[in-house]
Amino acid sequence: MFLRKLILLAVLAAWPVAANTLIVVGADNNFGQNVWIDENGTNKQVWSGGIDIKVDGFSRLAYCIELFVNISVGTYNTVLDFADPTSNMQRVAWLLNNDYPTNAASGAGFQLAVWDIMSDNGDGFTSGLVRQSTGTATDATVLADAKAYETASAGKSSKVNIVVYHNTLNGVAAQTLMGIWPSDSGPIPETPEPAAVVMVLSGLALIGLSRLRRRSRR
Repeated sequence: MFLRKLILLAVLAAWPVAANTLIVVGADNNFGQNVWIDENGTNKQVWSGGIDIKVDGFSRLAYCIELFVNISVGTYNTVLDFADPTSNMQRVAWLLNNDYPTNAASGAGFQLAVWDIMSDNGDGFTSGLVRQSTGTATDATVLADAKAYETASAGKSSKVNIVVYHNTLNGVAAQTLMGIWPSDSGPIPETPEPAAVVMVLSGLALIGLSRLRRRSRR
């Protein structure tokens, strides 16, 4: 029992999780605009583009990855992480690293592409949960940019230079955001300390050895 407690403490030391304060400042008009789309069958106008945020006081630009999870101006608790390899996050990460938006239209197209990649595996905008508008037309330039982003990122992935912001509000999960790796000396995702990893592996080996000894005594 004592050994198990030591291993648990080692695991906690190896993978620290620290909550940061994230403030959504507002939409960034340099990298996005309002766009008409069909969102799961509902025709609506949405903000599509970059969002200005502050993490522990450091200003950054991020993009939403969940179309159906709301986020608004305000303060959130956030945990910083890396792109999840089991989802399409690493495809989005590749885009952030290699084809970053340069203006309002491309920012809006980038966000549309991210939503479609995460919701529909990037199948274009004529089917699925994210579709071009059946009412007021989706801006043609934005739509063309979104399709170009999907084409460029097909089959691509990246594991580096990206920060994922997992946000909660009053203990309830809120929108997850992604942005490029900051150069502002502010908070970044924590990684396991090598010494702590060694401690965990050693502890697991000791548990396995103790079980073998118990079996041999029977």
